[in-house]
Amino acid sequence: MKMLPLYAKAVLKALPLGAAKTGPLPGRTIMRSVPIEAAAYAGFTSVVGAGLGNVVHPGYLHVLAFPLSMQLLSDPDVPLPMMGMVHIRNRIDVHRPVKVGDVVDLHVRLDGPFEHKSGTTIDVLVEGQVDGAVAMVETTTYLAKGRSLPQAKPASEAEREEFIAPHPTALWRLDPIIGTRYARASGDYNPIHLSGLAARGFGFPRVIAHGMYCASRSLAAVDVRLPDYRWDVTFAKPVLLPSTVGFAITEGRRHEAAKFAVFDLKKGRPHVLSEVSELSARRD
Repeated sequence: MKMLPLYAKAVLKALPLGAAKTGPLPGRTIMRSVPIEAAAYAGFTSVVGAGLGNVVHPGYLHVLAFPLSMQLLSDPDVPLPMMGMVHIRNRIDVHRPVKVGDVVDLHVRLDGPFEHKSGTTIDVLVEGQVDGAVAMVETTTYLAKGRSLPQAKPASEAEREEFIAPHPTALWRLDPIIGTRYARASGDYNPIHLSGLAARGFGFPRVIAHGMYCASRSLAAVDVRLPDYRWDVTFAKPVLLPSTVGFAITEGRRHEAAKFAVFDLKKGRPHVLSEVSELSARRD
């Protein structure tokens, strides 16, 4: 699916033309079968630093569903503008490994809107099946800052733990070209990641790194080898490009359940906080 027309549609939707919509979210589900092609997957792994194995990085499953998510969010009946929404959380439950060559049957729909202390959120819900069995379930949460809707449902917000910057185990030098490289690998051509002018238009002094790039690179560094797991991601302070950031595992160890972070080396503030937990051991 071509993404640039969707962004153009989203820009037009964001213009103040007529009364703002306040109705419910569209109730439709988009379904599409997508093959895991080796060449496209190799392009993704080379950008995020993942090994080119047979088991697919769950960040790539997010990439497969991303065009369908944007198609739903850009729908004129969605009462919030897609452009300017902030990706604040992500959760992927990996129920079984997805492998190169598999065909993933994606089912994508919206949930919400929900109340948030900073505005209103919408969840994009994705279920991916392989051969009729659920392989992954994803919840992606987007925030429309400063926007309120009368029909927004209450939602509990987990308090973020105090972050104390650890000693970095790796330093990542991130140059602006990474925005272009990840866009080509993922299809996410949001202009705030590619154009300084567009970034400034949304309040950023420079282009910012894709959040899912940082999150996917983090997970690749941890190299999880659990048979099933939950991958939780919280996006905090955006990474301005160019930057050098720190990475560290703050709890647990590589290949297993762990907490890990990408953070600002000078100020000690988190950019991306991630946690992997064994799904079969969870009770929620």
